[in-house]
Amino acid sequence: MKIFLSWSPVPPDPPYWKWLKLDGIVVSIGLLKQENILERALIRGLHEFLDFHGLIFLDSGSYEDFIADKKLRPNTPEELLILAQWLGVDLVAHSDIPFVGRNRTLPEEEKWRLLEQNILNAKIAYNWAKAKRSGPCIVYVIQGWSQESLTYCCEAFAKLNASYYALGSLLGLQPEEIVKRVRLVREIIGDKPKLHLFAVSNPVVLSKIKSMVDSIDSSTAGISGAMKEIMTPNGRRVNMNKMRERIDCDCPICSKHGGVIIIHGKKGMQNYYNQLRKIHNAYQLIKKLEKIRQPNA
Repeated sequence: MKIFLSWSPVPPDPPYWKWLKLDGIVVSIGLLKQENILERALIRGLHEFLDFHGLIFLDSGSYEDFIADKKLRPNTPEELLILAQWLGVDLVAHSDIPFVGRNRTLPEEEKWRLLEQNILNAKIAYNWAKAKRSGPCIVYVIQGWSQESLTYCCEAFAKLNASYYALGSLLGLQPEEIVKRVRLVREIIGDKPKLHLFAVSNPVVLSKIKSMVDSIDSSTAGISGAMKEIMTPNGRRVNMNKMRERIDCDCPICSKHGGVIIIHGKKGMQNYYNQLRKIHNAYQLIKKLEKIRQPNA
């Protein structure tokens, strides 16, 4: 099971890969457009632009569209794939439509319409890739808000015989529901294709489904670090203002700078200390997830 860290240019995440060994990162094309990074990255390629040579998984920007209502993702499925090819990424999610945020509360009829659009976008992406026979691996994102809708979408996608699928719309679900959905999807697509889980890093969940999942991604390190939270070696997230003593940590930040992760920083320096906390949190998160993915864990 590969562990991808979400990397965001806004608010700025640190270059985790310069401090830690990573399997890969997930980057949203919507956020690249928001920060005007996309044009520069297209010229050099995203690997060279970020000076990162691990796997890069390009997200379609659907989260920013449907949660933040920013309208930043590419206009068509083909445009997304062309940009992904120019960026030189390794993996790209098809132009999917998640059922989170306001989409979760839409009338049933509208949800089904969007689900059909999600399936159509996947078919367009599949035909595009078949014609090109080159470019990044397309990851087809299975979506749904219920067992019926998830089954419908998954059965349609299974007919593509793709090599890599992902499961979306898991944000905010109870652990038992996530496990249930993963088992349902794996039952339909079979054992051969790879399966990615978006935004899932709950140790309890992963310990139950790790044999069914090939990769996951998490934004926990970045979000918690920005919120002044510190991940401890035992897996807890503690607000730095409530830290009573330095933790015993062997991450690169604590090893080099001691208790710097509990410093607020003066005006103009707060982002610097946030970034150090994010690196610390990423180290602790990966360390915990690496234990879970061990065969006997």
